[in-house]
Amino acid sequence: MPKHTNSTRGGSTRRRDITSDEKKDQESRSSTDLVLSHGNTEGSRNSAAILASSNGAIQRLAGFTQYFESTFTSDMDMIERVYGTEIDREAEIQRLNEAFKTLSNEKSEQMENLRRENEELLNEQEACDRERNRYRTMQEELEAQNAEAEADREEEYMRKLQEEKDKTQKRIKTSKAEIEAESKARVRELEDQNAELSAMNEQLKQRLSGIEKKLEAKKARHARVEKSLEEDNKKLTAELKQLKSEFPVEGQPVDAEKFQDISDAIKVVSSRYFQKLPARALTHPEAVQQDLSKLSPIFDSTPIWQSEISDFLRLKDVQHVISTCLCDFIWQPFLPPDNLPNGDVVGPFLEAVSNSLSASGGRSESAWRVLTLRGIDDLSRESSGVEPMMHRVLEILQPLTVPSESVGFEEDLFKIINESITLWKAARKDEARFIVEKNPDPSDEENWQAEDTRGFENLSMPLDEKIDTSSITPLCIFPNIFQTTSGGERVRVHQGSALFPTSPVWIQAVFEKKEHEEELAKAVSDARRKVNARRMSSSAGPNSPVKERFS
Repeated sequence: MPKHTNSTRGGSTRRRDITSDEKKDQESRSSTDLVLSHGNTEGSRNSAAILASSNGAIQRLAGFTQYFESTFTSDMDMIERVYGTEIDREAEIQRLNEAFKTLSNEKSEQMENLRRENEELLNEQEACDRERNRYRTMQEELEAQNAEAEADREEEYMRKLQEEKDKTQKRIKTSKAEIEAESKARVRELEDQNAELSAMNEQLKQRLSGIEKKLEAKKARHARVEKSLEEDNKKLTAELKQLKSEFPVEGQPVDAEKFQDISDAIKVVSSRYFQKLPARALTHPEAVQQDLSKLSPIFDSTPIWQSEISDFLRLKDVQHVISTCLCDFIWQPFLPPDNLPNGDVVGPFLEAVSNSLSASGGRSESAWRVLTLRGIDDLSRESSGVEPMMHRVLEILQPLTVPSESVGFEEDLFKIINESITLWKAARKDEARFIVEKNPDPSDEENWQAEDTRGFENLSMPLDEKIDTSSITPLCIFPNIFQTTSGGERVRVHQGSALFPTSPVWIQAVFEKKEHEEELAKAVSDARRKVNARRMSSSAGPNSPVKERFS
């Protein structure tokens, strides 16, 4: 339908256009006839006006031809031939219009020719009208056929839709019957189950009444048991308090910053009392060097004279001596070697037992350690480790100690030792094991804090092939402190500091010591050479056989 409506409207519009064109054509013909008849009467007087009227009619005819061409595409070939002839005629008419001005005698004949040509065009127009009417009839027939086909398709669609609807309703009726049958069967089944559940419910009610009686009896027994457990709990709480007082395996948390405080105190004491050299070290540095090397091998590679590098290394050696003595005399897992007979054997044995219990997990190691330490403290109560450590540190550092400052050094050292003992007593009672690491591995520099060497950045380093530091052991300034929990996890409590042989300061010190030894050897050699020369000159007198031999 909408297509048919548009086609009908289009056809009616075209019919109105054709009717209008026919009216225009008739007006053109009447106007042309009027012009021709008027031309024959008036002659050459009004030739210009007649030609102008004919030109307007021809232009209207050309416009009609263009409209006709756009409307009837199927007859374009014929219309183009007609239009071609008309265009040629229009050109001829234009040529004749120009010739009429100069050839007035021939205008009557030419006007007659124009009339005849106009009649022929009218005949051709009538033929076109007949063809247009035939096309319009064919178009109406096609529209009617299209409408009929559309009606047939719609009817076929409605028929199929009705068939599908009938099939769907049939399936719904079938499914409904099946669902109803299934629902009835399900209802009967549920009714049977309901009957069974009702019977079971009655049985459960009977059983529940018996259970409630038993539960009341159990509640009474539970109340008695609960009362008894409360009394037992009170007893166990009292016993637990007593056990905690006897086995304080957890103790108070150890303040890790106290290890740093002790390290800082050692640095302060070493700078305060060993920045200056005693008089003997200034006058006889080689002798003091030999005495120190006998007491501790760490002084072998440290030059004893007044220089920035020597002062720096000497202070680090002093810090190493104090820290190492703390590890050997105070910070032992169980006891210093001299606290008990055969302490050097008992100590490793106790550490092996502790490691074995730690591997088994739990808190057995910490409880055993607390009891063992309590027994060790009772056996070695007279010796606290202060005096042996004081004696050892003062013995090693005596060649470097200024006599006037020895008393102050002993007092400050005593404070450091007491603080270390107090800290270690708390650490030994902790559930986690404390481990002290005082021997740096040369290949493990990243786990140690490097010593501050600011001020020595611009050292002129010697060639590597001249200095051999492979035999030098890394110097522990302050130990690494670790804590091993009951789960076997090892946690760093305090990062120790160390000076490694690869340090530019140490390499420069070894280089200076080597140069000093070479200069000293050269001086001794020169002195011996001079002595030998003087001896030879004194033995070669006037009557000397040596002189006579050379003369």
